[in-house]
Amino acid sequence: MRGRLLTALAATAATVAALLLINPLAAHAESNGGVRILPLGDSITDGFNVPGGYRINLWRALAAAGHPVDFVGSQFNGPADLPDHDHEGHPGWRIDQVDANASGWVSSTAPRSVLIHLGTNDVVQNYDLAGAPTRLSALIDHVRAAAPGADVFVASIIPLSDPAREAAANTFNATLPGIVAGKGAKVHFVDMHAALTTADLADGVHPSRAGYDKMAARWASALAAVPGSAGDDGAPTTLPSDSYVSLRSTTACCTTRYVRHQNGLGYTEVVSSGSDQLLKQDATWRVVAGLAGGCYSLQSRNYPAYYLRHQNGRVRISADDGTALMRADATWCAKTAPGGVRLASWNFPGSYLRHINAELWLATPGGTAAQDNAASLVPDITWSVNAPWAP
Repeated sequence: MRGRLLTALAATAATVAALLLINPLAAHAESNGGVRILPLGDSITDGFNVPGGYRINLWRALAAAGHPVDFVGSQFNGPADLPDHDHEGHPGWRIDQVDANASGWVSSTAPRSVLIHLGTNDVVQNYDLAGAPTRLSALIDHVRAAAPGADVFVASIIPLSDPAREAAANTFNATLPGIVAGKGAKVHFVDMHAALTTADLADGVHPSRAGYDKMAARWASALAAVPGSAGDDGAPTTLPSDSYVSLRSTTACCTTRYVRHQNGLGYTEVVSSGSDQLLKQDATWRVVAGLAGGCYSLQSRNYPAYYLRHQNGRVRISADDGTALMRADATWCAKTAPGGVRLASWNFPGSYLRHINAELWLATPGGTAAQDNAASLVPDITWSVNAPWAP
């Protein structure tokens, strides 16, 4: 009896260990304050055979376009270099199974946009295919009811290698434009089937990495076509030209900290009316025409020949030596952001002035350096343009 009990316990332990290995970080969730996007679907959203799937390149494409986003969902997987692993992809699930939970998932995550790719398992399982369009229509209604302000993107399912399954997929896909057209202006059809061929499949059903990358590109194009669906950040905005300003952090922890230079390097520091005059001057900048020929440069208040620039990732002040590199490094383009502005690099579009551990760095969403960490990136690259501490 004792031997059988030990064997059973060992088997149970092995099962638990296996489940943990399948998704060891399932209890985690990542939030960076970016625009909330819910990837909703089955194993193709999960990333079967390529953990992370289309979400890997989609995140990078959106970040490169100036749209730091926050993927949301109860599931969590993908490679270490995917900054945000959250999603709502459930391997093997049909439309009805996802629909049974969708309202709760959407309500709890409050997405700005929802990406739906569903129906493959209905076809593969040959499950009431005639009723699949009706089931998807109901799912869309439930998603819309749970998030009335969200844009919902509904994709046709990707090709299948088996001819009979592909015929069924084509029949299902043919109904989707009509369904979407009847759901109002916030629901959008995405022709994902046309983005891939069977050569992009790893096993006849799921994409290869190249196939997932094609899906990412199609999702990115769809989001780009709907203003605001990936956030309104990134639109050019103006700064008070030829005026002195101070730049205040908008991160919740650090709203009394300002951009300043010290010993040639850029930092944030608490500045108040009681601060000494040197600190107030170090935290004051003159907004001038960009040294690179466009946008803006920030001239030091107390060292007028010096400008705020990035160099090897670190932000510092340097004298204008007349070189094209220095002038490009010292030129910043103001972009809109909730609660303030972002200062994007002139020569590294998609990279921003960021504070981290009180230091100033050039941060690239989705990059590999410590300052590129998506977990805290969005608030840390937003600045309030305030009256100067040293007019």
